[in-house]
Amino acid sequence: MTQIPSPHPFRPEMAVLRAGLAAGSALRGGVIVLGNFDGFHRGHQFLIRSARRIAADGRAVGVMSVEPHPRQVFSPDAAPFRLALPEQKHGTARRIGLDYLFEPAFDRAFAGMSPCDFIDEVLCRRLGVSHVVVGADFHFGAKRAGTTRTLTQEGTARGIGVTVLPLQGGFSSTAARQAILAGDMRQARHCLGRPREAVLDPGQRLAPAQIRPPAGLYRVRVPHGARPRPVRLDTEGRLLSAESLPRRIEFLDRRG
Repeated sequence: MTQIPSPHPFRPEMAVLRAGLAAGSALRGGVIVLGNFDGFHRGHQFLIRSARRIAADGRAVGVMSVEPHPRQVFSPDAAPFRLALPEQKHGTARRIGLDYLFEPAFDRAFAGMSPCDFIDEVLCRRLGVSHVVVGADFHFGAKRAGTTRTLTQEGTARGIGVTVLPLQGGFSSTAARQAILAGDMRQARHCLGRPREAVLDPGQRLAPAQIRPPAGLYRVRVPHGARPRPVRLDTEGRLLSAESLPRRIEFLDRRG
């Protein structure tokens, strides 16, 4: 993934926000990108680069990504599907130089906000943003009633600029999940812009919420490491290797 350096070296390390920005914060008045950001795939990176250009006058750039993922709230018994756990999401956001990550708790009350309430409560009161960047398929508010048209009309009426960008063909969380489920780690890398990183628990199993590739033989490596190694993934999500594996690994490709 191309690193996008922060244009604000005098600001402290990226802030992870749960409630919002305090009045008077230097981060208020910034540009925010809205979406799930499960994986920070290449489509997400395109949105962030666009936000950077809009904020070239010195405004902060942040993203909003709720926790837990909405699917975990509405479909708690669904099979593992996450591309990135919260800690991975935070790490990626820091590496690409975001000024803040707004991570409000997603629950029934948050999900039940009307589109206008979301704009007033979240974008205006909690964050005080000046501009919003979204993809063309963005929906928000109760029952996903809010569309990009809603956001543009209501945001503009409140003094918030809105930029709606076209989808980047093939670069989506869905496409990345499909590639991983098929065991096509090279295609997953193409979609994500980097190798698929996984987190292991102490038993050398994939952390429970993560989407699992099919059982088989894979080449993996320590993130940014030089020497790949073969491992076998069993049907329970356990990685079997001649050497002990670190907590984080990257899947490079499938060998059988």
